[in-house]
Amino acid sequence: MPAPQTLQGARVESGPDSPVYAWVAQTTRTLLPLMERAGVATAAVGLDTLADRLREEIVATDATVVPPPLIGAWARKPAA
Repeated sequence: MPAPQTLQGARVESGPDSPVYAWVAQTTRTLLPLMERAGVATAAVGLDTLADRLREEIVATDATVVPPPLIGAWARKPAA
């Protein structure tokens, strides 16, 4: 296969209506078992209120959130 082409993109979010708060909370919910095994977080993170607490903090401090970028890669097999 030839070297892949790649593309990277990231959201830059702020304000009360950003979908990033729910995205972070759901990602944390998915990764929490691994985070607990690694010793970097516990259920005390409060998943049920995490999105709301993130929203409140970001809005109150007029901050901007940049979640991890999404990276895509693709290649085409040369014709025979």
